[in-house]
Amino acid sequence: MDAAPRFRHEALLYAGLDDFVERTAAFVRAGLRADEAVAVAVIEPRADALRKELGADADPVTWIDMERVGRNPARIIPIWREWTAEQGPRGRRGIGEPIWVGRDAAELVECGHNEVLLDLAFADEPWRLLCPYDVSGLHPEVIAEAHRTHPLSPAGATDGRHSPPDADAYAATLRGPPLPAAPRHAERLAFRAGELAGVRTLVRRMLPDATRTRVDHALLAIGEITGNSVVHGGAAGTIVLWTEGAHLLCDVHDAGRITDPLAGRHRPTADQDGGRGLWIANQICDLVQIRSAETGTTVRLRLRVWD
Repeated sequence: MDAAPRFRHEALLYAGLDDFVERTAAFVRAGLRADEAVAVAVIEPRADALRKELGADADPVTWIDMERVGRNPARIIPIWREWTAEQGPRGRRGIGEPIWVGRDAAELVECGHNEVLLDLAFADEPWRLLCPYDVSGLHPEVIAEAHRTHPLSPAGATDGRHSPPDADAYAATLRGPPLPAAPRHAERLAFRAGELAGVRTLVRRMLPDATRTRVDHALLAIGEITGNSVVHGGAAGTIVLWTEGAHLLCDVHDAGRITDPLAGRHRPTADQDGGRGLWIANQICDLVQIRSAETGTTVRLRLRVWD
């Protein structure tokens, strides 16, 4: 008896643009021949090159700007959830490249978490996702991680055989690795219920020359996470703020614990009571990093506030 269809999360190791185009075009056309819905989420110049190779075959494909959507890797799973839900019972396949040359260390860590969490988010959904990795430009450690989180044949082509991560792997996305320490000059403030006005004042003081829109975005994201500390984290917490280049960084630490590895990746419903804070922060921020264990939770936000 055949096994029930299941999510196939595969990696494709390619070397340079021509190799990418040849192999992903074959993947797309195979899906179209099978009357499957196809979506492609990659960055330029790869998206444009693949469109040109596909010609008229590019028309039925859904194209997703991964550089915009996936800048914060926590936004990737919700986008795939929305797309797959729109297709109904039809067969589906996608190409998603969350890791590209130029990603910094923190983004790469969260991209690795995202690759693991895809198996949890779509465990019971029978569709196929191909994740390309450029071996000609990415660090060997990144490629080694691709081997760990995806099935690969010795030649670097996907073979579809994959044992999804276990519960410990999912939990590890919340435990670590540890975040780099905030700089010594960072601003620190302890807060309790009823004292969040002081948090807002500190944020405004850190951004004297930022635009009103960006200050408002920072206040909203930080307000949601400090509000979570008040409601779920023992009614108190500590905020740490500093700047790096064009970005504001913020750590919020409290005594609470997050147990859902997909926290912040569930789109809230209109009638939902609570559960919006991390989602809102993910939509606003360039990066959200969660580290949660028995000793408490730290949420690090990174938000571009200057050009």
